[in-house]
Amino acid sequence: MSKEDAELQEIWKLFQDSDADIQQRRKEITKAIQSDTTLSDYPHHLSVVTAMDELFACFALGGQVRNYYRYGTYDSCDRATQKFWFALKHGSFFTPKEKPVEELSEYELKKRLTVQEFYKKRFLEDKANGSSEDIWERRKELLENPFKKKDEEEVDSSIKYH
Repeated sequence: MSKEDAELQEIWKLFQDSDADIQQRRKEITKAIQSDTTLSDYPHHLSVVTAMDELFACFALGGQVRNYYRYGTYDSCDRATQKFWFALKHGSFFTPKEKPVEELSEYELKKRLTVQEFYKKRFLEDKANGSSEDIWERRKELLENPFKKKDEEEVDSSIKYH
């Protein structure tokens, strides 16, 4: 190994987090989601037609090309298939009218909770698999005029339009 390679390796180590750090961060995010969210934060309706559309889109040429480009392999569409079968069992073909929770029957409440649990489980699985939030902190406050420099803002405020 040359001297340059050794220096590059040292620099590379500075930018790498250990797997333990990443796993710990994922666990913290998952715990925060579980404690800060309730089932009412998740959708309570699942459309069979939408699930079928997502399944067809996954198996379509565009979906397969996108997956091959991103991950280097074709997609077996397991997630879309699972969602479709779940939708057949617990979803509906039409959008139901919104009713207050007090007016729902026991069957409707159970179905609604099952769908919300499905979405929560999916969300937690996605977070456990990792995301860019493992590395980047989520912004707490929105930026005002993010693409303007400070000097431009001062100039813009001094210009009066007639």
